[in-house]
Amino acid sequence: MLALRLYRLLGQGLEPFIARKLCPSRRGELPRATLWLHAASVGEAGVAAAIIKALREKNPSLTILLTLQTETGLKKARELLGGEKIALAPLDCPGFVARAFENVRPQVLALIETELWPNLISSARKFGVKILLLNGRLSQKSLKRYLLFKNFWAGLLNHFEAIGVIGPKEAERFLKLGAPEEKIRILGNAKYDLLRERSQKISTGEIKALLDTGRLITFGSVRSGEEKQVVEATRLLLNTFPTLTVALVPRHLSLVKRLKRWLTSYGLPYALWSRKEKAPVIIVDEIGPLLSFYAASYAAFVGGSLIPKGGQNPLEPAAFKRPVIFGPHLTNFPYEAKALKERLGEEIVVRNAQEIFAQFSSFLRDEPKTKALGERAYAVFESFVGASKRYASLLSRFLIPPP
Repeated sequence: MLALRLYRLLGQGLEPFIARKLCPSRRGELPRATLWLHAASVGEAGVAAAIIKALREKNPSLTILLTLQTETGLKKARELLGGEKIALAPLDCPGFVARAFENVRPQVLALIETELWPNLISSARKFGVKILLLNGRLSQKSLKRYLLFKNFWAGLLNHFEAIGVIGPKEAERFLKLGAPEEKIRILGNAKYDLLRERSQKISTGEIKALLDTGRLITFGSVRSGEEKQVVEATRLLLNTFPTLTVALVPRHLSLVKRLKRWLTSYGLPYALWSRKEKAPVIIVDEIGPLLSFYAASYAAFVGGSLIPKGGQNPLEPAAFKRPVIFGPHLTNFPYEAKALKERLGEEIVVRNAQEIFAQFSSFLRDEPKTKALGERAYAVFESFVGASKRYASLLSRFLIPPP
């Protein structure tokens, strides 16, 4: 295949110039393992961790290597899987990848989500290693880019023993890219097994200490472009429910200054979470506490969804039995949004401050109904749990036990 040959030649040409700047694992100096999993960054590290934990239940003595593309992913993987072999991945250059396979000598290479590295895949085939894709994801936007070189990617996907994907839309996209239909399996999203595990360990003590009434509404993962509607909804809520506390959790900390300006313009008193002070509005100015705020909440809004940003995960509040509302632009989580709308009603989709206010008001005025909605939301969350065991079973089929 000409495109692959050109790609390999480019990698070979780069190797002499970059080798000395790389850490050993980036050059392919990796430990021996029967199973090699490869993931991209933080989110994929969580998926890999869930699958590895499920696999450990079946085969506790299996030697596993997990490689990551980023330092942040490496750090997260080590937090989640302290006792496993974890390293930065070799760069996708022919010499580095070949050295990696000579050192690791795996039976199976399992790629997480969309880590389709041409040299890694072709070298695995050359070394007789079985290749699997786990928790496969492929957005419509990414598919359009991949289709520009369909024959190239179709050739690589034919080397896979199995392609496990999170849902039917992904299955359809991999088919369009040329993956053999008989190799595609819809197995769900393994990230929810880790979310359930995390949800059981969440502490809310610090947050509840700041609440006078115990009633907290959280606006989670607010994105730039949503802040005006969110603050307007906050004003309406506090005017009607003056003992309420509202938490604003921006997706990026760069939004904190703008939230401050909008709250000030509305005359709404606020405190920064980092200072642990009481106020009607708490701006969460740290990365990390979002799940704790969802757990402490009466109900929650999930952001990135009032504007076409794709949205954030609506099942995070649901994991704590909290009713959830979100905007119309939840394209990153189509299965989750559909399931929640079916169980909680179409009214959980809100388009502006007035609709956010109306929905939260309904929740606040009818606690028994709100509790029932939270239970339904949790049932939706539970229906998404269990994929990691299915991926572990798939892997086990291709791992030959030692004699």
